[in-house]
Amino acid sequence: MINKLRKKIFWIIQISLSVIILGIIIIFASFSYKNTITSSTMFMERIERKDDVKEEQPENFREAKNDRELFLTNIDGVYRLSIENNSVMRESDDVTDEIRNYALKLSNKKTEEGYIGKYIYRIRKIGNNGKEVTLIENENAIKRLKTTVIIAVVIGLFGIFIIYIIAKRISKIIVKPVEDSFEKQKQFVSDASHELKTPLAVIEANADVLQSKSGENKWITYIQNEVQSMNKLVNDLLTLARMENTDVSNNQDFDLSKEVQMTVAVFESMIYEKEIKLETNINENIHFNGEKEDIKHIISILLDNAIKHTEKNKKIIVNAQKEKNEIKIEVKNEGEPIPIEEQEKIFERFYRIDKARNRNEKRYGLGLSIAKEIVEKYNGTIKANSKDGVTNFIVRLNNR
Repeated sequence: MINKLRKKIFWIIQISLSVIILGIIIIFASFSYKNTITSSTMFMERIERKDDVKEEQPENFREAKNDRELFLTNIDGVYRLSIENNSVMRESDDVTDEIRNYALKLSNKKTEEGYIGKYIYRIRKIGNNGKEVTLIENENAIKRLKTTVIIAVVIGLFGIFIIYIIAKRISKIIVKPVEDSFEKQKQFVSDASHELKTPLAVIEANADVLQSKSGENKWITYIQNEVQSMNKLVNDLLTLARMENTDVSNNQDFDLSKEVQMTVAVFESMIYEKEIKLETNINENIHFNGEKEDIKHIISILLDNAIKHTEKNKKIIVNAQKEKNEIKIEVKNEGEPIPIEEQEKIFERFYRIDKARNRNEKRYGLGLSIAKEIVEKYNGTIKANSKDGVTNFIVRLNNR
């Protein structure tokens, strides 16, 4: 739980600041791009105005200007082409095949200005179907633009790396007080549970002695039932405390199919007594790297839960199969559905949907939370859903 909180804080800091840095890079790159293009297009406009002033106005000047038939001449590095229906109708001096191909390609673009190759271009619409493409050779400016963007990206990546280091440190600092408090709470639960086991064992032993001497007695039976209930609660609390310090270094490869079948077999008598139907679909030779007891614990919790919530003559289905790099285990039961708003909450510690009913059955809402802790130990997931009178618990375990 603490590790999850730490990771969550880390990713919030990392993603938030990374997005800010990327935003700054994009704004800076866009500004540099716009500045480079604008300076070149302004240069084009100054040349055009100068050219227009030098030209003498012929009688058909207005018609010529409207058709954009005045072309720059004798200006190195500046080229203008008039294009209509993907054909070059008119072009300025020194236009090469490369420039002509660029102009034809640009005539189909929607952008009015930008750069292509070593040229900065501007596109103007003339008439209904015509376009005028002006290109100015400015290789140095384009190189500077690319270099500026590359430097900005490198600085941004370095900044993200620094944020990664800072975010890790900050997440540890923020979580530290919570971690200390949780450790104390966990230690208290563990110590208290251990301390309770001895008096419970004494009470149970004395109750057994009294019953052997005085015979069947409802008061002694009540004591024994409550002791058993308390023993189960203490064991569940110890299991939860132990799960926080699990060590996966002792994991071993084993036949999961066999362990699931054996665990289901243990519950067959209980299922038979409640007159419930049992169906199993367990694929053979599914191997898993972990601890056998963990898998047994998960199946036991889910089966026990299914039996408790399945009515007479209804069905429980247990499935186990391998899907690519994961193992899927399902325990389905026909019975009262779980409300949608409760389907996530049932995995919380001490959470019970029907508190009165669970109290009478001596259920404390720890079973499913223990199953979730075990599943997450292997980076797996456990979910519940109810549909058409069938409640389905789905466990997915990574098997890489």
